[in-house]
Amino acid sequence: MTPVTTDQYGSKPSGSANQDFAILDRSLILELISAAAIVYRRTDDKIISANRNFYDLTGFTQEMLCELSLRALIPGELDTNPTGDQSRPVRLQISSGDLILATMRVLSISLTNQIVVLTFSPPDSEFEIRRDLLEQEYRFDNFSLLTTLGNQTSSQAVFQTAVQIVQRMLNPNLILSYRINPRNEKQLQLNPTSPQTDVFPSVIDRDLLQNLPSWQLWKLPKETQNELQQSALMAGYHYLLTLPLYYNQALQGLLLATGEAPYPDDETLRYLALMSAHAASAIQGLNSLESAQRTLNNIRHVVQIQHAITDNLEEGVIILTPDLRIAEMNPAAEFLLGYASKEVFRQKADMVLIGNETLSALYKSAQQGISTLVGTNFSLNNRSGSSFMAQVLCIPVMEKDTVRSIVLILRDISQTEQIRAHSQQLEQRAFLGEVSAIFAHEVKNPINSISTGLQFLGLSMKPDDPQANLVSRLQNDCLRLTHLMESTLTFSKPVEYNPAPVDLAILINSILERWAPRMIKLNISYNLEHQPDNPLVMADARAIEQVFVNLISNAIQAMETDGGSLNVKIHPADPDIMPPQYEVIVADSGPGIPDDLVNHIFEPFLTTKSKGTGLGLAISRRIVTAHKGNIYVESFPGGTMFHVLLLKAA
Repeated sequence: MTPVTTDQYGSKPSGSANQDFAILDRSLILELISAAAIVYRRTDDKIISANRNFYDLTGFTQEMLCELSLRALIPGELDTNPTGDQSRPVRLQISSGDLILATMRVLSISLTNQIVVLTFSPPDSEFEIRRDLLEQEYRFDNFSLLTTLGNQTSSQAVFQTAVQIVQRMLNPNLILSYRINPRNEKQLQLNPTSPQTDVFPSVIDRDLLQNLPSWQLWKLPKETQNELQQSALMAGYHYLLTLPLYYNQALQGLLLATGEAPYPDDETLRYLALMSAHAASAIQGLNSLESAQRTLNNIRHVVQIQHAITDNLEEGVIILTPDLRIAEMNPAAEFLLGYASKEVFRQKADMVLIGNETLSALYKSAQQGISTLVGTNFSLNNRSGSSFMAQVLCIPVMEKDTVRSIVLILRDISQTEQIRAHSQQLEQRAFLGEVSAIFAHEVKNPINSISTGLQFLGLSMKPDDPQANLVSRLQNDCLRLTHLMESTLTFSKPVEYNPAPVDLAILINSILERWAPRMIKLNISYNLEHQPDNPLVMADARAIEQVFVNLISNAIQAMETDGGSLNVKIHPADPDIMPPQYEVIVADSGPGIPDDLVNHIFEPFLTTKSKGTGLGLAISRRIVTAHKGNIYVESFPGGTMFHVLLLKAA
């Protein structure tokens, strides 16, 4: 039935009654109870109505009570199971925010025990001891919560714990936490874990909080004093508690709690002020720890860079203590001297660095803060006793006019001598190339004359002439010499190329068709695969044709004994390679190139064939390089793959 409407002390429900309770007149039942009482629906934590004695005891009005939950009235864990005549002590919050001690009974007035009546009476003498224990337990629980702040592992976790404590103490409508804006330390930024709201700004200027005490409470009917309090008033809230988190006068963050009655009492405010101090201390400690960790990581990064540099230097680096003991050596120094760094750690330098003259003068100068270089006719001995020409630079590391360490830089100048010798060898090769070109040009004409004469003699001989075989062999030798001279001229003289778009698929297919009869005869199968259909490159057609003729003929010669397969693949090169290129792979199933030759296969006059000149691959590399491309080889037992990269035509 419809509930009875009463005056300001009546029991007008805030929602529809449970069906089990529909037959009861709640207001009549409550008014018959002499103690302060409320009707409570357990299913949704809803206070349905209260009697006049309850309003008189707590100072709440009906409108205020409708907005509260039972947890707001009775903080802490609460058991609302019906107890009949049994009573229990509780702390009941009144409208002023204070907590009073009362004894509570729970009586069921529905068949399902979901709607109950809670009565509250002043405690009698038998609860005095229990009241003291309850007070002590409540305070102990509150202070135990403070210890959890110092156990958090991040500033964000401290903020979350502080918010949970405020929620437990006040049960406000809204709690927000702010932290220092990492991009602007003059601002406080709303924590991402806080609820989104239009009541308060997401960023607060720190100047707004100047001279703010450890806590500030605004409540109606006081006038607002700042923008935050004005925002709470405009949103319809009755109070705003501001808790700045200060540590040694440095602001770490801010907590805002706002809501309607009841207001926080003095004891709660003192506790929350203490909580904010603990939270600020925990945040400061974690921030200091994070800052120290960042500094340590930066130092480690610098040390890693230092080690990466010294470990990859070709020069040996030895670090000495001021008393001339070895502290560290880089890998190059270990290689030069033959000692591991850990073997010579803390050893005297003159026991390890032994040369044809003493280095004591260098050490003495370094201890006086003077850098010194020695390297004229100076040699060092390594662990095995072998000596090498060396240059030693001794550098003192100073700090406030004090030598903190000494750095020795060792340079093996015997390698420089090797480089100089290699340069001379290259100059000799260049001179030899010029001479070879002249020689090949001058010899070519006599060879042609001899070949012509042999051809004439062969035509005049009968097939069964005993000298016919000799003439034929001499003609083959002339052809071989002619080919050698032409290759020498090609390799030694500069050539001008005329690049134009060339279709690699058409070019290589024509070469394969020319060699097809010979491949069939040698039991060699071949295949050409290309993507796209017309792979165009910028190249001189005749020069690039010579490259692939050399590669294909070499592959056929490698398989002429046992047969095999020849596969040519054309496809776009790795897109990371710039400018864009096509890659051609020429692969054969021959015996492969010996390991001791594979790294020298493109050098002139190096060949694995009994009748080869050793210039084909050298000429091929020169042509590809002139086209701004690249050529390299991969070889293994049972096959060889040549890779040629050429620029795509625009």
